[in-house]
Amino acid sequence: MSVDVERLPVEQSEFRTTDPGAAEVLSAEMYGAFHPQYGQTEGFTFDGRRTSAGEMSLDHLTHSAMSIECAPLNYLMFVFVRGGTLTFAGGDTETRLRMGDTAVCPTGVPLTISWDRLNKEVISVPIQAAQEAAEEYGTEGGFGFVGTTPVNPAMDRFWRSTVGFVASQLESPDSPLSEPLVYSRTLNLLGTAAVKTFPNSTMTADYQPGPGQIAPAVLRRAVAFIETNADRPLTLTDIAAAVSVSPRSLQHGFVRQYGTSPLGYLRRVRLERARRDLQFADPTSGARVDSVAARWGFPNPAKFSAAYQDVFGQLPSHTLRS
Repeated sequence: MSVDVERLPVEQSEFRTTDPGAAEVLSAEMYGAFHPQYGQTEGFTFDGRRTSAGEMSLDHLTHSAMSIECAPLNYLMFVFVRGGTLTFAGGDTETRLRMGDTAVCPTGVPLTISWDRLNKEVISVPIQAAQEAAEEYGTEGGFGFVGTTPVNPAMDRFWRSTVGFVASQLESPDSPLSEPLVYSRTLNLLGTAAVKTFPNSTMTADYQPGPGQIAPAVLRRAVAFIETNADRPLTLTDIAAAVSVSPRSLQHGFVRQYGTSPLGYLRRVRLERARRDLQFADPTSGARVDSVAARWGFPNPAKFSAAYQDVFGQLPSHTLRS
């Protein structure tokens, strides 16, 4: 039986203006209110392209020199400088970026941001994406970033590769991020990559004692919750809350009992549901493997086919034609 979950709108817009006042209105709509300080306004330009799905957005912007003061961010903003320079300061942190640099902006503190002939890429996601990823690493509560730039060049490249993949999915025609499960997995992907890339409290946390044992009945309830709600966006936090245990304890309990994580178990259930849909689908009516895969949270057809064949011993296209 196929799922019937409302698709997310993926919206795209382009803009260009030489009017500082119009640029201020556009920027406020995108990022929130701020106080601008303009330098030379002659020759002023502000142009760009935005693509958004749910609470995720990707912007490509070119902007004349200026400085702004803005209220504390309540979301995560990651910046990649393609040209020019950018400086932001908040709390006791000041970060200077030039072409090729990547950073995450501080949250929870007022910011002063200035730039000169800036060409940048900005991807914004909810703070919760990183908080939930941190919980999968065993950190519960009090998560935060403690630095703004990648921990090393290798992780910088990893982050850029991750954002590049997400951008290709988000900006493609008929974006798979319109599928709620793909959108949820993409937020998790970005949150996990951010926790690996940028200095944060999971890297500095003190030793925590082991999570202890979870009763088999609790694990069975978690399995039942996963199987009942596999057609909905789920995080480790959601599953743990449903059975009243901590994410860390649930993670360890699943690995000990089932040899996989709760999200790994969820992925297997979704593979099985996709297989069932393919078995009952009629290829002559227009059913396609990539559509079924995306509906169940697998945006990359090649990776889906490989995972499917690994589990079921045949390609999904063969199942559809059988």
